[in-house]
Amino acid sequence: MVARRPCADPESAERLRRALVADTPSYVHLEVEGSDLVVRTSATSARTVRATFEDLLACVQVAERTARSATETK
Repeated sequence: MVARRPCADPESAERLRRALVADTPSYVHLEVEGSDLVVRTSATSARTVRATFEDLLACVQVAERTARSATETK
């Protein structure tokens, strides 16, 4: 399965990728293509894919809120 998360620019996509990569399982691959974060998974079951994407979405929300807070305090 492949999912894309559009970001404002390539630098934002790379920051998001770096924020997520440490906690992703080995069957999840995060890449930046242009200004998109691309998530590819090769999990063997639909249940695993669903759980993984739910976890990743929660992490994306936290990472984006943290980045927004950091830029607002500058």
